[in-house]
Amino acid sequence: MTSHSLPSQAFRPSQPLGVGKVLHSLAVATTRFTVASLNALRRPSKGQRRLSLVEEANELREVASTYRRSDPGFAADLMAAADRHELGGMR
Repeated sequence: MTSHSLPSQAFRPSQPLGVGKVLHSLAVATTRFTVASLNALRRPSKGQRRLSLVEEANELREVASTYRRSDPGFAADLMAAADRHELGGMR
């Protein structure tokens, strides 16, 4: 008769966090979430100007050029979208 023995692993018992540590972690997470939310809702400063349709289309063409080798179909779609965007403002 054969017997197999498996080596046992020593596991450290988990130590429960104290209420103070849990509340501190919650406060830190809430603060980070609030700051991120408020930053997302901020309006752009008056020093920034809105790009024209031609400038936006040119930026999209630059993005399309990065995909020209890896995914030519996607690059062509982006180029067409840039053309449509640029011509859409001339109506």
